[in-house]
Amino acid sequence: MLTDISYKNYQKRSDIHGTVLYPATMIAPVQKDLLTDILAENKIESIFDPFYGSGTALYEASELNGKIHLIGCDINPLAYLITKTKLHGVSESIYYDISSLELTIKTKEPDNYYFPNMEKWFREDIADDLRRIRLSIMEIDDVDNRLYCWCMFTNIVRKYSNTRSSTYKLHIKQAEKIKQMCNNAIDDFCSMIWKNIDMYQHSSHNFELYKCDTLEKIRTFSNNAFDLSITSPPYGDNETTVPYGQFSSLALQWINSDDLYLDGWELRNYSIIDSNSMGGRDKHSDMDIFCHTLLSPFLNNISESKQQKVINFFNDYFDFLRQLCRVTNQYIILTLGNRTVDNINIDLTNISRLFLENLGFKNLQTISREIPVKRIPRVTSSVDNESVSSMNSEYVIIHKRM
Repeated sequence: MLTDISYKNYQKRSDIHGTVLYPATMIAPVQKDLLTDILAENKIESIFDPFYGSGTALYEASELNGKIHLIGCDINPLAYLITKTKLHGVSESIYYDISSLELTIKTKEPDNYYFPNMEKWFREDIADDLRRIRLSIMEIDDVDNRLYCWCMFTNIVRKYSNTRSSTYKLHIKQAEKIKQMCNNAIDDFCSMIWKNIDMYQHSSHNFELYKCDTLEKIRTFSNNAFDLSITSPPYGDNETTVPYGQFSSLALQWINSDDLYLDGWELRNYSIIDSNSMGGRDKHSDMDIFCHTLLSPFLNNISESKQQKVINFFNDYFDFLRQLCRVTNQYIILTLGNRTVDNINIDLTNISRLFLENLGFKNLQTISREIPVKRIPRVTSSVDNESVSSMNSEYVIIHKRM
């Protein structure tokens, strides 16, 4: 069993997971250590990640054992793009394609591509350079190489947008700071695609990725379909915790829709992915007595105005855990954080542990680690003139079917 998962000196830029910016990613060596221990002692033929995000756990599993079948779900089209690209890797023609791309960018005239509010989020000269990059990527014939370039492009879109880098939410910079930005978008993009190419030489085809509503898709899987489930589920509704969809929205607007897995609703507004994610929609409460018992010590101390969002999230979350237990044959590993609402710390870790045990999954270990680097401040807004601490620790719980 693991005893230390701190990895305080881990730098994402040292591996593939640091090549594409994505919110609140799991720490790769922690997931790798967890999987290594279990794979060494058990026959694991399938691994399921119901919220794969940027694909950390699935990629680490593919590197450990390419014969294991990987299955994943996520509602975010950007998550699908990043994870598929990490797992597929690039083709042999990547060096030729990148060289051609560099020449194309320098001679390409910007087109009139536009999406609503583009001028709010991108300075005019920057928007023109992003148009040049976009057109040049679209000319790459090889799909894997094109997707790789789109992934690198997402970092450039984020870096040169008018949104603040200190938060995952769309929050516009001051006008003077927007004016002062130095436009090196094209040079930075070209440098990035060369710099990260070696990270994408690993290739796997033994996987199934779904761009879907996890709560709907998980019901379609058969009982005991997966030997091991490993994920980091949302800690609360995405609109008020980590806004994965809002973070992704600008990049999704720039990427050619032909290379995105879209159902048609994802680009309607900047928050729609978050509002359609787990806990984002109002629904009738159907919690049983056991669920109420787990939640009521926290809910009773939260103001009425904030209770509904918590209830909405846990309605979905308990439904998800119930289904996860049904489809998992051996092990469940969850990386969790305990969210604070109305100055009340909701112990999602213990709630999850008790819920899984109630459904026949024995807790083997609970491990904690301090989060050394955070994009959100360690102290956030105040309640009743008192500072409220944000999420500064995360927890891993390991359960085995009894």
